[in-house]
Amino acid sequence: MKSSENDLKMRGFPAEDVITEIAGLPAEEYIRLLTSPQADIRSAAAIHLRPVMGGATDALLECLVVEKCLYTRIAICETLEKGDLCTARKMVQYLGKIGRNQHRQLPDKVSAKKSFPLPRDIIARTLGRMDISVYPVMEDVLVSGDLMKMREVLDAIGYMVFYNPKLATEANVAQILAMADFDDIILVWKMLLCLSAFPLPESLKVLENFSGREDILGQEAMRSIRMIKRSMKRLDD
Repeated sequence: MKSSENDLKMRGFPAEDVITEIAGLPAEEYIRLLTSPQADIRSAAAIHLRPVMGGATDALLECLVVEKCLYTRIAICETLEKGDLCTARKMVQYLGKIGRNQHRQLPDKVSAKKSFPLPRDIIARTLGRMDISVYPVMEDVLVSGDLMKMREVLDAIGYMVFYNPKLATEANVAQILAMADFDDIILVWKMLLCLSAFPLPESLKVLENFSGREDILGQEAMRSIRMIKRSMKRLDD
């Protein structure tokens, strides 16, 4: 059933007239409007903050933590995606802390998607769509020792590398491979998934070591091997 105009407004959909209505305001006013009682105004304010991301990151993240409306969350994330290294450094502090959509146990089966699955954590999803210049910020998380952040950033890295193949280098995969030494089974599972974005012999070697298992780790390893072989075939063609 198609949503009514009022339903969309209540969910924060920013109609063009609403965006136009608040155009031309100073950045400080848009930051104030992020807490408006009207969801569509909050969305429009987030959109208008894109040209001045640097000074609005903290406010956007604070609002994202409490925001419930779908389209407003999307507007905030799309604005954060336009950020730089400084934005990414602030964003990684929120990995695994917004919502409860993250994997807290292993799935029953692997994804049937032929591409890299969209990260479930809202910050990981946004990081994965940012400019590749923020990649070093995500690598820093891998050696942070913060298990929850490490889990979620593996999804962001895999997503970014899958859609930006020039990042699939031996140097970048080295830190991913180090995850195999961890005891946390969810982290290891996410490593196997992340490796599907790295069509390299080093990735295949680790994946093949897991592929003989008769559990979800073995299944994920086999899926990643298939994805890598498809990628290699495309490169050869």
